Amino acid sequence: MFVPALLTCIVLRAFSAQAKVADDFDCKEFFYEDTEPVGMDQNAKKICQFTANLGPHYATLYSVNHKIPLYSAYRFDPTCFSDSGRPSFWHLEPQISKPEEQTQYYMVRENQNYKRAYKGEQAISDDYSETGYDKGHLNPNSFQCGVGRIATSTLTNAAPMDACFNRNQWGKWEKTLRTFLRDKLISDSGSAAVYIVTGTVPEVNLRIPQSEISEEPERVTVPSHIWTAVCYNVPNLNTQIKNHYRQRSEISIFVDDCFHDNNKLDDVQVKFQTLISQQSKEKQGVQMSSDMQNTCTLLKRAADSNIIPEKKFKVSEMTIKLAIDSMSTYYNEAKNLKVSAGSSCLITRVKPLKRRVSDAVECLLVPEKQKTAADGSPCSSFSDSRYSCQCETNGEVKSCCSTPSLYQDNLNSYRCYSGQTQIECSARYSLVTFKGEKCLDDHPCATYGNDYYWCKTISGSWDFCSPPLWRSKAKNGKYCRSDHACAKYGSRHMWCYTNDEGNYDDCCTSDDCYSAVDGQTCRSNHKCGYHEKDYLWCYTDYEDNWDYCCKSCW
Repeated sequence: MFVPALLTCIVLRAFSAQAKVADDFDCKEFFYEDTEPVGMDQNAKKICQFTANLGPHYATLYSVNHKIPLYSAYRFDPTCFSDSGRPSFWHLEPQISKPEEQTQYYMVRENQNYKRAYKGEQAISDDYSETGYDKGHLNPNSFQCGVGRIATSTLTNAAPMDACFNRNQWGKWEKTLRTFLRDKLISDSGSAAVYIVTGTVPEVNLRIPQSEISEEPERVTVPSHIWTAVCYNVPNLNTQIKNHYRQRSEISIFVDDCFHDNNKLDDVQVKFQTLISQQSKEKQGVQMSSDMQNTCTLLKRAADSNIIPEKKFKVSEMTIKLAIDSMSTYYNEAKNLKVSAGSSCLITRVKPLKRRVSDAVECLLVPEKQKTAADGSPCSSFSDSRYSCQCETNGEVKSCCSTPSLYQDNLNSYRCYSGQTQIECSARYSLVTFKGEKCLDDHPCATYGNDYYWCKTISGSWDFCSPPLWRSKAKNGKYCRSDHACAKYGSRHMWCYTNDEGNYDDCCTSDDCYSAVDGQTCRSNHKCGYHEKDYLWCYTDYEDNWDYCCKSCW
């Protein structure tokens, strides 16, 4: 598998879906000093990326020859930092393939008709299927929010990236850059403007889909390098990028090099040095069992040999289990897997925390997207459109999720988008009951229309599951046990174990300042605290009714 090299150029300076294709950019606000990069392919298409009713969201230079973007230029918006999730659908650009259709200068949602009509001049999702490459965003969806995030999921903003590279190293670089820029803007009191250009260096001898798996092979060029330049100045930036393109003409990403500030550059180099070191360690590979190592070695040996000339190898089934050192690490990694890879990791074993020793977790990697309702119920029929996701189950029509199910702290519940509407949903997270019994593989822990999590077990019965509330806390101030989060478990009140010795107490579903016992919420002007008592409490309404809570915030 070809893994593109990573070239990240960070340039700093502090300052006191329509997609319109044209001969010149009509959206120069995405370029520093309204000046676009020069020295790229002059035959490439210039696109101002609009959705149907809003935009422009960013600018893209697209190569019809390579069927990938040469760069996308965008602005950094720190207010998008808390948004999450990504659409499950992609868009195409009509004007690249049908320039005569001047009235339709917006991106359209990909379907079979549009694929057939437009694939001559641009990539389609089928080009990536089963190739081992992701549709890698140049303008990252995590840097945008709302409709702007949807606008990043267009194939004119995507280039083939090795799946491991995209979801691991590149994903971590994006996340680190995003956090760094946010903190830098905060330190500058929000007075700065950030211009970003992310681009590709096409590798002329490598294309997908491979001839072994497609009747229309080698349509899309795989880039040898992915680079990012940020104007907030790295000496010799343009020379570095020019050398990778192996061309004589000069390349300029930012006019006047955006000026350079060596002090800010030093900040960036310190911030990213740990990632550079980490990337070197990650090249050592993933730890595997001896049986799995043997299987991978045999597969590689067969693929590299001449025994089967056509080399038609296809991995159709794979089981991956992850071992994670603690429940808190699992929570963060599970969220990253959902957002970056569209995968869930279903808990198969939890080692209870004993004497503050790690509560290790084992989990099974599965696709997040399933033909199930938002509450986990299996669907007999399933449809997911731009406007809604619907599932028929047991004669009843229920909403389903178009995007990953993620915990929303401000709502104290899991939410996803069904089409364009945010709904409450049940997370996919475990194959183990709260007593440690195994769930059926096709019936993981979920709500299934109830107000509690449960599953059918391998014993032929059913039982409650510990809900995915990773920060639930008892009213005595102690956190709930990692395998026994706050819930009723068939009782009248919510409770949880706080250790492995059988100690338990009433509990709150979160450790924030407004969570009270039994799923109640403290009054907005009365945070949880002792309030001259020897126990934690708060008012839960404006009639001075009160109850216990779990965190001292007063």
